[in-house]
Amino acid sequence: MIKEYLDNVRSYLKDLPTDEREELLQFYEEQMLDAGYSIQDIEEKYGTPKQFARSLKIEYFIENDEVADDTVPRSTRTKNRMNLVWLVVLGLFASPFLIPIAIGVIGILISAIILFLGILFSIYVGIIGVLAGGLIAFVNGVILLWQSVATGVFYIGAGLLLTGAVIFFAPIVWRVTRWLFEMLVTFIKWVGNRYLSKNNVKGAH
Repeated sequence: MIKEYLDNVRSYLKDLPTDEREELLQFYEEQMLDAGYSIQDIEEKYGTPKQFARSLKIEYFIENDEVADDTVPRSTRTKNRMNLVWLVVLGLFASPFLIPIAIGVIGILISAIILFLGILFSIYVGIIGVLAGGLIAFVNGVILLWQSVATGVFYIGAGLLLTGAVIFFAPIVWRVTRWLFEMLVTFIKWVGNRYLSKNNVKGAH
């Protein structure tokens, strides 16, 4: 019965690396056998195979994200994070038991995403605006040199100043952007650990 249960779990874990998936399932198989669990005990502790698989995937993506370093391709890490967000959202909406919590959490999540995108939009529109203003001022300064050297030099200087400011602050803006995104991912991890870990799967379907 345990093998059949874990085979069903395995069918929901196809998107995990084979070696890590099998190592994980072997660990739980040994744990269940050593504890002498019946199928009822297993479902009481871990939920249905689909529930258990979802919680394992959430924990897998959270743990891998926390240990990820520069050797992990950015595209792979981004894909894993998107999978994590999707799993958390699906897990919350799939559970009748968590629906009241899910409504609040999803509301916060949506608000956070909207706020995040709004801040990003404002920052980058501001950068583009300043850069465009600097370029326009520089071009106008060059044109005005033929009419008034002082005015032309002033506009050229203003254009270079604005362009230089964009170049100087661009790395800072990028770091702020990454920090905001990390805060959003941290929130997703907290939701996953708090409501959808393998110790909190009861009531989910």
